[in-house]
Amino acid sequence: MASGRFSVHLAKTKQDLKAAQELRFEVFFGEFHAKAMTEQHSAGLDSDKFDAFCEHLLVVDNENDKKVIATTRLLLSQQKPADLSYIAQEEFSIPLLDAVKDNCMEVGRSCVHKDYRDGKAIQLLWRGITKLIFNHDIRYLFGCASFHATDIDKIAYELSYLHHYRLDDEPHIARALDYQSMERMAKDDIDPDEALAKLPPLIKAYLSLGGVVGDGVALDPDFKTLDVLITVDVAKVPDQYYRFYKKQADRLDFTPLNA
Repeated sequence: MASGRFSVHLAKTKQDLKAAQELRFEVFFGEFHAKAMTEQHSAGLDSDKFDAFCEHLLVVDNENDKKVIATTRLLLSQQKPADLSYIAQEEFSIPLLDAVKDNCMEVGRSCVHKDYRDGKAIQLLWRGITKLIFNHDIRYLFGCASFHATDIDKIAYELSYLHHYRLDDEPHIARALDYQSMERMAKDDIDPDEALAKLPPLIKAYLSLGGVVGDGVALDPDFKTLDVLITVDVAKVPDQYYRFYKKQADRLDFTPLNA
């Protein structure tokens, strides 16, 4: 879908996927100093075993040689091999996925180039995510969302807000495997509006759709992040957001990037 200068597409070629992996490497390994572990990392690509089974969304700058400036990858339940876990299951126990085998989609590896973090790229990524939700009749959207920090005390305010105001209350609540509590402060010490404003854009986007968080925060030492698990039940998305994103999805045409 073209949006003036920017457009969003599904990756259709090896070159598209490589562009996404290059951007992921630039952000996660170059900017945020994740630990390089594979030959692909040594070659400047963030590549792993999940990429081959995922859809990859690319936001491009049409006025800058179609440069890929944002990306995310999506693992749909119907495309996931039976012997492959979801990425988030490396950090969280997610009973929902045992109870619901189909109509799930995991969001991961989301990033935006440092020169384009004014909100437009995130908006386009979410339009693309929404298109896939409607195209594939997705009921549950979930994924790990990260704070670029390893000291839990530095984000105690934000984590405590998530615990007190956004914790999943369903029986199938997810829980961090290497458990650290998000409850670092008393509820009375938190201003919800102030705490919400401090959250990373991706987490705020999830929450605007009615997203809820699992119990606990997980440290990813390789990526140097603290991760929370967020789940969105599409059936519970507020009506105004549902109508808005449905309209946006209907306007979106996933023309291959290199067509």
